[in-house]
Amino acid sequence: MADIQPFRGLRYSLGPNADLSQLLCPPYDVISPELQLELHQSSPHNAVRLEFGMDLPADSAIDNRYTRAARLLEEWSSSGTLLIEEEPAFYLLQEDFSQQGHSMTRRSILAAVRLEEFARKIVLPHEETSQGPKKDRMELLTATGANLSPLMSIYRDHSGQVRAIIDRVSAEPPLARADYDDSHIQLWAIADKTTVQTVSKSLKDVPVYLADGHHRYETALQYRDMQKAGGNQSENAARNFVMMSLIEIQDKGLLVLPYHRAIRGLPQGELDQMLALLKETFDIQPLDVRLDDTGAAVTHLEEVLDKIAVDKVSIGLLNASEGTASLLTLRNPPDASSPPLQRCATQVFGRSILEPVLGTQQAAVERGALRFTHDSGEVYRLVRSGDFQLGFILPPLSLDLFEEVVLSGERMPLKSTYFSPKLPTGLVINRLV
Repeated sequence: MADIQPFRGLRYSLGPNADLSQLLCPPYDVISPELQLELHQSSPHNAVRLEFGMDLPADSAIDNRYTRAARLLEEWSSSGTLLIEEEPAFYLLQEDFSQQGHSMTRRSILAAVRLEEFARKIVLPHEETSQGPKKDRMELLTATGANLSPLMSIYRDHSGQVRAIIDRVSAEPPLARADYDDSHIQLWAIADKTTVQTVSKSLKDVPVYLADGHHRYETALQYRDMQKAGGNQSENAARNFVMMSLIEIQDKGLLVLPYHRAIRGLPQGELDQMLALLKETFDIQPLDVRLDDTGAAVTHLEEVLDKIAVDKVSIGLLNASEGTASLLTLRNPPDASSPPLQRCATQVFGRSILEPVLGTQQAAVERGALRFTHDSGEVYRLVRSGDFQLGFILPPLSLDLFEEVVLSGERMPLKSTYFSPKLPTGLVINRLV
């Protein structure tokens, strides 16, 4: 049974219909060094200074980007830059954006969700995690004692009551707005006790699927246990919850894109081994387009992948040495009764092609042989430049298959999904101390 509660959010105090355009930032894992600097320069109060502060040459164990984030959070709170909500509230977030020329709207409820061990099957993951990001997020969480950015999660609204509340609230003037990362954002607070109770009651019997934020969720579990061991035993303490953005699975703006792969630095023997595995595992169909046709190879591959039947596993291949693009179709595809994980392109690629040559995906990343990107054009540029030997264009994962994998209790490999757009940091902060 999910325990989904309102919370007293910490928000920028800019008055009614506040414009947060210069104050928001993306989550840490998509901030490049260039964007990090740009955001720091955009405003002395941009949320990046909390979420992903700059490293400095003189940093030490007692003065570093984590401790500076903690000090800033206290300074902004005491100076009035940030104000705490008077009453516990849910928050409605609406994001209007464009995808391939189509206007889309995604709406979600920001809430405090009780942390649960995955074995209880109340909060369910879908992706594997790695240690590096968890260590980083634990240092920030321990220093600040706050959820600075919401995890993205998915639920099913069986009653339709939450959807009706969202429709009603979104017709009112927003609390804040922002033009951010090609999206127009609006935020409302929902503090009416009857409405709050309706939301909590409507969602108490539905499982919550983690979409984006696995590392932060596992870090929050660790932080909870650490606080409990230190004597904080109250079951309703804030550290027992984590801030999530909850999106209904049938929301028309819920968009899941693929992460693609690019391979480099393989000695000839390993490259030959990988190409041989491709021939053994897939039927290979060369496409009538070459890599020197600027971008046309990727565009054509994505158009072909969009038309492939859902019961097939297909991947696009860019080969730098041959200058060619090909369609790979799994020679012996699993049927509908097969475990859902076996029907995921990232799983097939990892188990059949990558791991026999390079070991785990994490090992391949650490070696520098594997790069992930959600930008298919970047895959083309990497392979076209000759810096990477092979590029793999993966299809998006259907939400139906996503739900099957989650409910099966299995996990897909790292970087199997890219839920777009990423949720911004800085709309609401959830203090745990």
